[in-house]
Amino acid sequence: MLEYAYDLSGCATPVIAEFDIAAATACSKGEAVRVTDGYVVTGGTDYTTGYTGVTLSAKAANDGTTRIKCYVSPTAVFAVAPIATTVSATPSGTVWTDSVVLLNTTNDTSNGGKLKIKSKAAAATGTYTVGQIIKVTDSTTNTLTGVFAGNTTVGDVALFFPPINALGATLSATNGLTITWAATTGTAIKVVDHDFVNNKVLVMFKIHSFAN
Repeated sequence: MLEYAYDLSGCATPVIAEFDIAAATACSKGEAVRVTDGYVVTGGTDYTTGYTGVTLSAKAANDGTTRIKCYVSPTAVFAVAPIATTVSATPSGTVWTDSVVLLNTTNDTSNGGKLKIKSKAAAATGTYTVGQIIKVTDSTTNTLTGVFAGNTTVGDVALFFPPINALGATLSATNGLTITWAATTGTAIKVVDHDFVNNKVLVMFKIHSFAN
């Protein structure tokens, strides 16, 4: 889900517009949408798709709704959840390895990202602490390198915050709410900041209908 956070322009009030939406169209609250042929439509999973905004409410197909409100500022910033990642292979002291969660698909694409330690395995040997934030200094496919105090341990859990300006966020094809960070496919979203207090990645549209 894309949650409105703030506007980079400094505008204190969210910019909201209302558009026509076809009776048969269904969408979720916080879904990225486009306006095509005068109607709000969902979908679009590539870097070249320009989005118009994010829905303020959900709509079921054929529920009688014909108009829907959207956040439409090209400089609007939205909050999404970071990636929960678990150490899955016996690593060295400086490497976080996760063979299940896709952290990146190209060498160095996660450099500059952050890991926030969420929990430690019962057999953990590392002396880093829960809540500690560790910067990623190098990365390959599913492997992150950072300065860990002691060895990482299978079962250790962290939240991964992709680096500032990272691209490759794939909005779920089914409801547009789940973002999977990858290097080679995705929608026109980029990271602008990290909120470690509320555990959110702050993002905005790289390509917007009203800015291109």
